[in-house]
Amino acid sequence: MARVYFDSIAGSITREDLREFFTRAGEVRGVLLVTDKVSGESKGFGCVDMATDADALHAMSSLKGSSIKGGTIRIEQAKAGKRPK
Repeated sequence: MARVYFDSIAGSITREDLREFFTRAGEVRGVLLVTDKVSGESKGFGCVDMATDADALHAMSSLKGSSIKGGTIRIEQAKAGKRPK
C-alpha cells in the first residue's frame, strides 16, 4: 500500500469526494481527511492510501494540479514517519 499526501482543497470537500477523485488513478484503500477537533470542518489536507505503489505514482502524475470542486489540489508522496497535524 502506498500513501499520497494532498492539500489545498476546499473545506467543503468530503472523504467520499476524495475517494471518488482518487479512484480515477487506481484502487483507494482509505482516505484520511484532517478536520478541526472543535468544529469538525476540514483543514484542507490529508492522505490517501492507494492499493499499490503504481496506483500512487499514477495519482501523483495524473491528478496533481487537477480541479476538484472549484479548487486546485496539490498531491505529493507522503513522507514516512510524518503525520498530519
